[in-house]
Amino acid sequence: MRRCLLLLCCLALLACQGEQDELRLGSNRWLGYAPFYLADDLNWLESSRIRLVEYPSATGVLRGVRNGLLDGGLLTLDEAFKLQSEGHDLELLLVTDISLGADALYARAPLRNLADLRNRRIGVENTALGAFILSRVLELAELRRDQVRIVDLPVHEHVSAMAAGRIDAVVSFASQGPALQALGARRIFDSRELPYEIIDVLVVRRDRVSPARRKALQALWYDSLRIWRENPQNSGERLQRRLGLDAAGLQLTREGLLLGDAALNRQWLEQGQLRDNLQQLHDYLLRIGLLRKPGNPDALLPQCREDSPC
Repeated sequence: MRRCLLLLCCLALLACQGEQDELRLGSNRWLGYAPFYLADDLNWLESSRIRLVEYPSATGVLRGVRNGLLDGGLLTLDEAFKLQSEGHDLELLLVTDISLGADALYARAPLRNLADLRNRRIGVENTALGAFILSRVLELAELRRDQVRIVDLPVHEHVSAMAAGRIDAVVSFASQGPALQALGARRIFDSRELPYEIIDVLVVRRDRVSPARRKALQALWYDSLRIWRENPQNSGERLQRRLGLDAAGLQLTREGLLLGDAALNRQWLEQGQLRDNLQQLHDYLLRIGLLRKPGNPDALLPQCREDSPC
């Protein structure tokens, strides 16, 4: 209750300061972003003049930021670097989640391991996180990109493509697992084998989102995450309806996520782990060509000042 009152005070302060412009955040239906979907279902976003703009995939969120339609977005860290390297001045407000099994590679017989991917058709959303996961998979399998056939597919087409026989394997969400397994596919790799490499974040454009609103966004996230944890059954039912998940899909994905609460974000920022992850991922993306030109890891971090502490 105390946290909720604090959030309401923050929102009231923004109203007094005249910050009434609607803030548009882009997102795709990923459970790691669930606290914002839950907040929207509870009508917290409307009262705070925030609009959650839903896209079928992360590719749409990237396009929305590029075209100036969005003030911020929920993205993976590699996707945020892509935007930054294109000249967008973004600030990373918080780590929303870390994938530790929630992203996976599914393949159907006779494929049983990564080496079997040679000369096979792999479905992947190649303009977003999927491109990073596929690069790491091929690296671990000791395969080159020209030794597989890459089929660029948005997430919502993964199951239908597998059912139609257009692909032999697919990089997808764990929530798609039951449907893919019903078609004879099996999980042969997941993000547990890439610990702390797949990180989802909330980023905003500095020229559009004031420091006060950034703080309010963080408070909104933490309060909604707390509600989810304290009321898992009610919140889970809301999220199933909102995200189009069944109970099994929600549970499978939730088990593979480390959610970014206030303690994790504070620890990662203060102890330098976030900075280290930013630098390592940036250098890797640049080396394998997923970044066309260098970004600036330090510039993504919150800009701390005496009048606006992080």
